[in-house]
Amino acid sequence: MKVIKHSGWGRTHSSFSNCYEVDEVTQSLFNENQCGLAIGLGRSYGDSSISSDGLYIKVNNTKKIEIDPAQMIATCSADVTVGDLERASIKNNLFVPTVPGTEFVTIGGAIASNIHGKSHHISGSFGISVLEISLMKSNAEIVKLYPIGDTSKFFWATVGGLGLTGVILEAKIKLERIETAYVTVEERRAQNLKELVNLVSDFDARYQYTVAWIDLSGDYSGRGIVSGANHAKIESLSKKKQRKPNKIKNLKRVKAPDVFPSWFINKNTVSLFNLLWYKKPLVQGVKHIQPFLHPLDSILNWNRIYGKKGFIQFQFQVPDQELQFIVKILDLMKQHKVVSFLGVLKKFGAADYSLLGFASPGWTLAIDVPAGKIDFIEELKNQLSELIEIKGRVYLTKDSILNRNQFQKMYPNQKEWALIKKEIDPKGFWQSDQGRRLGLC
Repeated sequence: MKVIKHSGWGRTHSSFSNCYEVDEVTQSLFNENQCGLAIGLGRSYGDSSISSDGLYIKVNNTKKIEIDPAQMIATCSADVTVGDLERASIKNNLFVPTVPGTEFVTIGGAIASNIHGKSHHISGSFGISVLEISLMKSNAEIVKLYPIGDTSKFFWATVGGLGLTGVILEAKIKLERIETAYVTVEERRAQNLKELVNLVSDFDARYQYTVAWIDLSGDYSGRGIVSGANHAKIESLSKKKQRKPNKIKNLKRVKAPDVFPSWFINKNTVSLFNLLWYKKPLVQGVKHIQPFLHPLDSILNWNRIYGKKGFIQFQFQVPDQELQFIVKILDLMKQHKVVSFLGVLKKFGAADYSLLGFASPGWTLAIDVPAGKIDFIEELKNQLSELIEIKGRVYLTKDSILNRNQFQKMYPNQKEWALIKKEIDPKGFWQSDQGRRLGLC
């Protein structure tokens, strides 16, 4: 056991707590403590991975990955990162169907957040690819959970369950066949939100991976760049690349120092960055898959550019016919002179069976807001009633602003989830600050 400081990626929430590795855990540890939470790399933004009043449990650092090429299945310990699994899979002409925008998410965290990615319109959220979960309960018992059968209700409460059903120890993941470690990419510019939306819809019909960067500065017209990609066939590679089609790329990474003042993200700096990004040469052709899927990972600790006060990320989803809500958020940003250098727009496909799952058919926009922009954050809170009315929702893994009543209206399956949690965790041991805020525990 050791005392650690654990923080959310937005740097607005943290706690000093006792942290145990799984092999240190006994039933007496649970009996002697009132609550606790499993943690990974801390890539959730707000307080969903913070347990200020409890202990932390980490999976031992084993990085176990076993690939069955014939069955296209990976068995991973929960501490394996998405990037670790990608690289191991590529060597076997396989890949993970759903990955997030960063490779620095553990498999345990990917399941607990039921992450989504650029392929959601085809592959769905991460839970769709999970075949089995090994879970440690709050009596130290280890159980196996499956998406169908007697344990399915516990499975789908754990997928997207924010770590509040137990410690995910291991998982089996279904992979997909690929020929190379490359993708063929197309990028196009859009002058406004209408063009951007139309391009995303067009790209979704032609590409496995689609994402739009949206300029959240300037006139907030919704201009941006849409990127689409499919896994590259061997014949589409150059002769040099064909000699090593599964080459693992050693990415060059820069570590951001922790010296940025809280005012560094302002209208001038972001507008300049966004102008340069919008005008940059567009990618057309073959590119290695990992830098395409995880472009921000070239800058380690990029969250530091918001300064020590940190930031919140507001990611919401609206049904197809409610795009006007996105326009409203853009107008409010313009009115409050709030800028964000990272604005991401995507279109979701079908929902899955996760009881607290976020993604469902419609559009999602993610914006970063410096924590010091109190007036605008309050304005976002004022918009939540309208978001509820149009059947939209906020992504819980990135949430910092919902209250209990708003959450319950956004996530009607939370009542069923609460009953399942009580069954698998009768003493209510697994708790987080967000869980207490929203009434999940």
